[in-house]
Amino acid sequence: MAAKYITISKAASLVGEKVFILKQWEEEYSDLISIKRDDKNARLFTAENIEFFQKVKAFKDSNMDTQTIKQLLQNQRTTSTSSVQEGNDATELQETLSKITSFIESQEVQNMLKLDERLEKLEKNVVSSVSEKITETAKLQTEVARFEFSDVQDMITSLAVTAEAERASYKEEIEVERELAQKKTDEREERFLTFVREHQYRSERMKQEQKSGLGFLKQILSFAR
Repeated sequence: MAAKYITISKAASLVGEKVFILKQWEEEYSDLISIKRDDKNARLFTAENIEFFQKVKAFKDSNMDTQTIKQLLQNQRTTSTSSVQEGNDATELQETLSKITSFIESQEVQNMLKLDERLEKLEKNVVSSVSEKITETAKLQTEVARFEFSDVQDMITSLAVTAEAERASYKEEIEVERELAQKKTDEREERFLTFVREHQYRSERMKQEQKSGLGFLKQILSFAR
C-alpha cells in the first residue's frame, strides 16, 4: 500500500469517529466524495478524504442537517475550484506579460523602433520640401491671377461701354412700346364708353316704351269701367 493512503481504521481514529460512521457518511455524501479501494476491496483514504470527513464531523457536531452540510461542502468545493482557476489565470497572465516584455526588449523590436524614428525624420523632410514647393506654386499662381484679373477688368470696361449703348437703344424701344400700349388702351376705353352710352340709351328707350304701354293699359282699364 502506498504511503499516501491509510486504512479506514486509521482514518476513523484521525477523524474521531467509529469505522461504521465513516462508512455511513461515505454512502450519505457519495455525490461529494469517492473513496479509492484496493484489490481486496479495502477502502484507501487520502489526506483530502480525511479533511472531508473532519468537516462533516464538525458540521454534525453543530447540529446541522444533511442537506445543509451538503450545501456548505458544495460551496466550499466551488470556491476552492475558483481559487485554483484564478491562480492558474494569474500564472498564465504573468507568463504572457513576461513574453511581451521579452519581445519588446528584443533586438528585432529595437531595430523596428529605430526604423520608425528614421521614417519620422524622412516624413518631416518630405513635408518640408512639399511645403516649399506649394509656396512657390502659390506665388506663381498669384502672379498669373493678377495678370488675368487685369485682362478681366479691361473686358469689363469694354462691356460697360457696349452695355451703355445697348441700354440707350433698349430704352428707345421701350418708349415706343409704351406709346403703342397707351394708344391701344385709349382705343379700348373709347370703345367701352361707346358701349356704355349705347346701353344707357337703350335702357332709357325701354323705360319710355314701358311707360307708354302702362298709359295705354290704364286707358283701356278706365274705359272698361
